[in-house]
Amino acid sequence: MKKLLLLLLATLIAGSMWILLAKNPVSSSTSIQAKLADVKDYKYYLDKGNDAIGKSMTKLDLVIVEPIEMQQKYIVNAQKSGTLVYGYINAMEADKWNTALYHQLKQEDFYRDKQGERMYFAEWDSFLMNLTSTHYQDILLAEIENQIVQKGLDGVFLDTVGNINSYLPEDEQKWQNEAMLSFIQQIKKRHPNISVAQNWGFQTLADYTAPYIDFIMWEDFSYPVVGKDEWSLDMMQQLVHIRNKFGTQVMAIGFEEESKSRALAEKHHFKFFYSPAGSYYNSWQSSLLPSDKRLF
Repeated sequence: MKKLLLLLLATLIAGSMWILLAKNPVSSSTSIQAKLADVKDYKYYLDKGNDAIGKSMTKLDLVIVEPIEMQQKYIVNAQKSGTLVYGYINAMEADKWNTALYHQLKQEDFYRDKQGERMYFAEWDSFLMNLTSTHYQDILLAEIENQIVQKGLDGVFLDTVGNINSYLPEDEQKWQNEAMLSFIQQIKKRHPNISVAQNWGFQTLADYTAPYIDFIMWEDFSYPVVGKDEWSLDMMQQLVHIRNKFGTQVMAIGFEEESKSRALAEKHHFKFFYSPAGSYYNSWQSSLLPSDKRLF
């Protein structure tokens, strides 16, 4: 009888533990960080796929795609083969080509300078946005729900985070940086298993977002640009420190002198991808497997 009771008790304990684990799974962010640390080949491509591109995606460790453009079947097949797939979301700019999102915007959502003028980027046909607008944050959160979560992607890649420090007056940066932190916290609160990455914004990362960011991208990590530049060398050391503290990986993209740029990236254990077309990621090149480009 005692043995039976002990067996029943052990079964109940095991069952309870299974239920608890099912309800509270180990954060996927932890496992994703481990996978990101092991990334060897990654691509950044923001246009439609085809069978050849889809096959190449299955050979990569990581790919960043535009989920509005990339067909779902290629995303699913890549994930089945172990590829991490992140979806592009433009955080600090509104692209006019994305009409479904653009038509939801209110005047309060656009950034305006002290003269009340909006900031327009002719090269990208986009406007700088005001992330302190709760309405704009709600639009982005809905976009993440529709384009990232519902499509089953592993993470969200927030582009143009660096616009805060690059384009705003110093006395306005604090409010936008705090809004960026709040926005990312909302993403993690709603979707704790979705990984978050950002493009540029090194000081934003250091002062605000690092605890929530699994990787940061550094575009134009080209030896002629960064190899002997004091600011760049300081940033490399800062990013190494952040990686050691928070596990935030660095995805570097070189535009020139591939071999020297790659060697510098590998010296700091940054992941490297070569894009001779610069910050245009609309075509998929082949190197070892692929190597790509588009508009950022």
